Amino acid sequence: MGFRQRALYAALLFVVALLIIDRSAAYLYRPDPDAKEVVIYTTKSCPYCKMLRAYLEKHLIPYTDHDIYSSPAGVMGFWTLRGRGVPVSTIGPDIIHGYNIKKIEESLAKLGYRIISDPRDGSFTPGTPVPATPVH
Repeated sequence: MGFRQRALYAALLFVVALLIIDRSAAYLYRPDPDAKEVVIYTTKSCPYCKMLRAYLEKHLIPYTDHDIYSSPAGVMGFWTLRGRGVPVSTIGPDIIHGYNIKKIEESLAKLGYRIISDPRDGSFTPGTPVPATPVH
């Protein structure tokens, strides 16, 4: 077997391995249509990631945070969700790229969370966590 043939077999094996990794990652990390979890893919230094974590914590919404630099689950999830920047969130079955608070709140509402805001200015009183209550 010549060099070219071995190189072609090696390239084919590499492509097949990538395909297997990609499909298994899609199976493990893409949310199901009936998913109820909130999972975020972030970095420690990203200001939008910090804002997203603070938002979820302020409203007492349980979530799982995967760092895309230090966690294998973070790397695979980010890759599977076709992340181009952080944060990337899966809220139930919805995938949200970036810190898009309108889409985040819409997805949380689909899961039954109701965000209660201060009617005077449309925001929360600083320092007062208000739980997002599931509506069932």
